[in-house]
This record gives sequence, structure tokens and C-alpha cells, in this order.
Amino acid sequence: MTGFSRTTKAFSGCSVLTLLCALSLTACGGSSTPLGSSGSSGPGFPEVATKNTTRVAGDGTANRAAAVALAVWPGAGQRPGSIVFLPGDWQSALAATPLASPPFKAAFLMADDGIPDPTSQAMDQLDPTGVVGAQNVKRIRVGGADDPGDASRIDGDNPAQLADAIDQSRANAGSRLTDSVVVVGTSEAAWAMPAGAWAARSGDPILFSDRDNVPEPTKAAIRRHGHPLIMLLAPESVVSKQVEQQLAALGTVTRITADTPAGASVAFARFRDGDRGWGLNDPGHGYLFLNTSDALNAAIAAPLSASGTWAAALLTDSSDQLPKAVDQYLRDVQPGFREDPTRAVYNHGWLMGGTGSISQSEQADIDRLLEIVPANERLNP
Repeated sequence: MTGFSRTTKAFSGCSVLTLLCALSLTACGGSSTPLGSSGSSGPGFPEVATKNTTRVAGDGTANRAAAVALAVWPGAGQRPGSIVFLPGDWQSALAATPLASPPFKAAFLMADDGIPDPTSQAMDQLDPTGVVGAQNVKRIRVGGADDPGDASRIDGDNPAQLADAIDQSRANAGSRLTDSVVVVGTSEAAWAMPAGAWAARSGDPILFSDRDNVPEPTKAAIRRHGHPLIMLLAPESVVSKQVEQQLAALGTVTRITADTPAGASVAFARFRDGDRGWGLNDPGHGYLFLNTSDALNAAIAAPLSASGTWAAALLTDSSDQLPKAVDQYLRDVQPGFREDPTRAVYNHGWLMGGTGSISQSEQADIDRLLEIVPANERLNP
């Protein structure tokens, strides 16, 4: 099943110059190895950029996290409010993504099993402003993340407790409590991955449920938001119908799912309820392309959804070919123009990971599907 079901309603160490040099390998008189390739220890700036896509590659999650942080806050007065240090488990990292929205406006760096060099290099350049409502906090470590020095901590004994604590931290820092939340399963990361981009965009908390029971911290967080819209991003095999009924006592539940995680990411990109949800059913938007094999990319890429092109997440389960659901969706929202392309709107894609995650041929397909074309030449949906 593809789409939405509703229980209570009718329907079921780098500068911008470095970045540019990475795209023109010899123009700056440097190495012939692009930053972010396996031959570089620096942050993973684009290996290959096309006219409509930008790839954040990098050898390892720490490289890619640093690259995203420095792309979002490249300097010249652009500074994050705080730096959030993430551990290596996807649940904790994904729970942290609302911190990319105000008031924290956080950059995300990896601090799993020590402080890796890309994290140290990026820390020195990002120079966060601090979050006044949170006692001028500049550094925060989440869950089991290692301490880079002088960092406060948000912790919990399990994903549900941690997610609740993160939501409380945002409220304590003066954030407005949103009238919608996202609930995901604690297992099978692929179904939860699209939530990270939305949480960064909206500030909605990502809350966790077991398959057959809603944890008490998740219930407490939902109650904190009044009687919110609960966007349930999981099939019944991950979060049962029984849990959906439990959630319905706390808010208005909409289950957003599909036959595959890729299809579910499209359903979530399309979903809109009032002013809640992406509602991306027309051209002129940004997208994150994530391979389901690397759930941490959904967390470290989240700041790309809180500014710039405000990118929604689309999933692929293959390094060589886009899933049919994503291909058809991109055809449907492909930009077109009748007379003057400079007066039209454009789509853009951020690709997370190297060619082992999304191949160059798949990147070329994405570029083609994002390309603005004369209206009579749009690809058939």
C-alpha cells in the first residue's frame, strides 16, 4: 500500500575556495585526488558535481558530516548556534535532528569512538554562536557520543528516553512546541530515515515506538505537544496496528507508508496536512538522496534541510538504479518552462555517499530527472 492512512479521519579544515578547488582538481595547483575520495583525509566535499546535483562523498561518516557542516556554514558570518556531537547508533543520531532547527541551528559532527580528525578540523572552523536560551550552550553531545571537551550532554537510557530529552531541551531553550510529531520504529532504520530531513526543517520531534507498545517517554513527549498530528512513518510490520490505536488516544494519527522504504520516502515528500508536512507535489525544490544501507547519512545530512534548498529525503536501495517510485516521482515534479527558463523554478539534489552508495550513472539519471526542460519535453510521469 502506498500513501497515507488515518485512524481518526476519513482516509486510511576547508574553505569555500577549497570546495571549488575540489571541482577543478588542478586549477588550484593542488593534488589530482579530489577531496572526499579514498585518497584524502579531509572533509568529503564533492567528488562529482553536475549541473543539478552535488555529491557529498568522503571516506567515512565523520568526513561527510564535516563536509555538510562546512557547506551549510562556510564562514563569512555564517555560524551555527551550536555543534552537536553524534554517536554511531542511528537511533540517537536521528533523534538529534530537530536540533538543526531554531533555536539551536546545530551543525552535526561525529564523535563515535573518539574525536576523529575531520570533526576536530571542522570544530575549529565552525565557531558556534551559542544558544542563549540554553545557557549559551555551544557544544552538545548526544547519547553515547564522546566528549570533545566542554560539552553539555543530552542522554537517555534508550531511544525513546533520549528523544524525549531532546524535545525537552528544545522547549527549555525557548523553542515553540510544534503541533505535529513524527513517530518511527526502533528497528529497521530505512523506514525512519526520511524523518531526519523533516525534523530539521520543522523542529518536530522524532519519537520512537516498539512494534507492539508505545514507550512511556514517547507518550510524555506527545502529551507535551498537546493533541498533535502524529505522522507515523512505519509499516505495520515495524509499528503495529495496536500501537496506532494507542497513539490515536494522544493525537490525530496518519500512517505514511508504502511497499518499500523508497516508496514511503516519496509518500512523505508528497504528504501535507494544513501547514504540516512537505507537500512537494510541484517543481522547485531540493532533495537529499540517501542509500538505505547507511542510516547515519540521514542524520548528518539533516542541516541541508534546514536552510538552502530545504531538501526533503528520497531513498534508494541500489547503488546503480533509482527505485521506480522515486523515478516516477521525479518525473512528476520535473521543472518545465514555456518561454524563458531564467524565470522558472529549479530542482536540486544532494547525494550522500560515494559511488558505492550512489553510482555515477545513477547520479546522471538523477541529474536528468531534476533538469529544467521546455514544457513540451518534460519526461513522461
